[in-house]
Amino acid sequence: MAEKLTAGICTSGSRVKLSALAGGRFYNLSKKALNQEKVLFSMFDRLLGGLRPGAAARTSGRYKPGRPGHSAGQGKSGGRLAGVGTLCVITGPGRFTGLRVGLTLAGILKTLAGIRVYSSTLFDILAAQAAASKEFRTWAAGKNEPRIVALVHAFKDEYFCQAFQARGAGRPCEIKGLAAGSGSSAAGREPRPAGYKFVPACAPQWFKDTEAAGYLAAQGRDVYVIADAQEKADIYSLVPAGFGRAPARISKILPEFIIKTGLALKNSDLSPLYLKPAKYELDRTSFYADKKSSKRGPGGSGRP
Repeated sequence: MAEKLTAGICTSGSRVKLSALAGGRFYNLSKKALNQEKVLFSMFDRLLGGLRPGAAARTSGRYKPGRPGHSAGQGKSGGRLAGVGTLCVITGPGRFTGLRVGLTLAGILKTLAGIRVYSSTLFDILAAQAAASKEFRTWAAGKNEPRIVALVHAFKDEYFCQAFQARGAGRPCEIKGLAAGSGSSAAGREPRPAGYKFVPACAPQWFKDTEAAGYLAAQGRDVYVIADAQEKADIYSLVPAGFGRAPARISKILPEFIIKTGLALKNSDLSPLYLKPAKYELDRTSFYADKKSSKRGPGGSGRP
């Protein structure tokens, strides 16, 4: 029986990012698009068109995916999707419509095609990329309680982030089950675990840029920040002086880590992670806060 492919999709930001794992190798595509639903399927078709089950194992040199609509022995894209056994997808945070596009596709394939679907967040992926890097290993050496903070741009002057407690610094190890290494296992089927253990130190947060420095400072002295600078070029300007910063090569969502993180976490929850409250929720909170304040009166006693 032909080997099933593993695919990864990220539609949370301004770029559609796809990855495929076949024959122990990763093959990636990325494209900036305003209307992601218009390019996702053609990109998926292009990626899978050159990676029918078993094809990648015989491929050497640089990968050249097939043209959109070009058959690589499978016919239509529906036939190519039949070659996918596992799909890894991002639950957020990110754009409402973008997240819905990726999660809807994942839900359909899970229900109708029986494909295994695993999810992860942007924070999980960025933290995994940092913890697996040689730069983090060098920075964390000798530190008692190093932390990784994953930072992504939300909207205008708003940001999302999550802090992770790093453990076991100084030696390569499994990242709490997260296969974040860049190599592959002896069997050549799944990524080799490498990096440092880390666990969430707090729940994901949403804040204004003016609150960023205070939040980061509250994480302690030994903080290593990894941010998605591809979505916001000056995002590291929020990081206080003296904090560790990830290099440019990993300061973005690397498509292969969509798969590496998904396979390791094996989280089947497809609930979107929005973080920022909807406008009606903010308005309602403001309304009740004003109402409560008016009841207290000028003296704050609660009497009119």
